[in-house]
Amino acid sequence: MKIVGGSGSLELARRVSQSLNLPLVSVRTKRFPDGEFYFKFEERISGEDLLIVQSLYPPQDSRVMELFLMLHTATAFRAKSVKVFIPYLAYSRQDERYLDGECLSSGMIAETLERLGAEALYTVDIHNEKVLKMYKIPAHNLTASGELAKYVAAKGLKDPLVISPDDEEIAIKRARYAAKTINADYDFLRKSRDNYTGEITTYTKQLDVKRRDAIIIDDIISTGKTSANATMMLKEQGARRVFIGVSHALLLGDALKILKESTVEEIVGTDSVVNEHAKVSVAPILATALREEG
Repeated sequence: MKIVGGSGSLELARRVSQSLNLPLVSVRTKRFPDGEFYFKFEERISGEDLLIVQSLYPPQDSRVMELFLMLHTATAFRAKSVKVFIPYLAYSRQDERYLDGECLSSGMIAETLERLGAEALYTVDIHNEKVLKMYKIPAHNLTASGELAKYVAAKGLKDPLVISPDDEEIAIKRARYAAKTINADYDFLRKSRDNYTGEITTYTKQLDVKRRDAIIIDDIISTGKTSANATMMLKEQGARRVFIGVSHALLLGDALKILKESTVEEIVGTDSVVNEHAKVSVAPILATALREEG
C-alpha cells in the first residue's frame, strides 16, 4: 500500500506514512487563478493499493471536491484498490430527511465516494454513527478520545474526572473510553438546542468534581458554547482545572473567545483539523486499526 496526501492533510499523510512505514506517493497540486483545483500523480500508480488521506474541515466544499478529483484520477489510472482516510467527515450530521424536499447530503457523499472507487472508509469520531449505515463499502469509525485523554493526563492531573458535555449514547461512549484509558472516573451532562435560534442550554447537574481536575471529551467544537457551558458549570462546582479534548476543533467565529472566557485551562485537538490546537495525531489510531485488520 502507498499513501496519498490531499492538500488539506499533507502533514497528516506524512505521519500516516511514518506510522505504517509505507511510502508516500509524489503528487502535484495547485489552484488556478479562478480557484479551480489541479491534481496530478507524479509517479505511476497502476496496480498499486492506495490510501488517500484528506480531512474535510472548512472550507469543506473545496476539500470534498479535491477528494473527488483525487479518487477519480486514481481510478482512471488503474490503481489496484483505493481506501480513504477522512478523519473529519463533513456532512455527517443528518442520517434521514426530516422535511419534504430536503437534501440528504451525507447520503450523497457516501454514494459519490463509492461510485468514484473508494473500497473502504476510515473516519474519526463521526458525529452521527447512523450515517455510516448508508455506506455499502466497509466504513470504520475510529476514536481519538483515548489519545486525547492520555495527552491531558500527562499534565499531572489531580484525581481526574472525564466529562461528556451531552448525554447522547455515542458521546457517553467516548467519555467512558477516555476514562478507561487513563483509569479515571467519568460522568455526563445533558443539553438541548433550540431548533429556531440554535441556542444551547446545559442543564445543571451536581458532579463529584470539587478540588479535582476535569477533562471534557467531545467530538466537534464549532461555536464553543456547549464546552463553555460545561466548563463554567464544572468551575462553579469547584473543579481545579478544566481541559477540553476534542477530536475536531473547528472553533468557528468567536468560539475561542467564548472558551477562554469560560476559563478553560487548555483546548487539545487532533490533526484532523489543522490549527494551533492540533496537539494529538490521529495517524497512530489509523495505523493500529489497519494492523488489527491484518
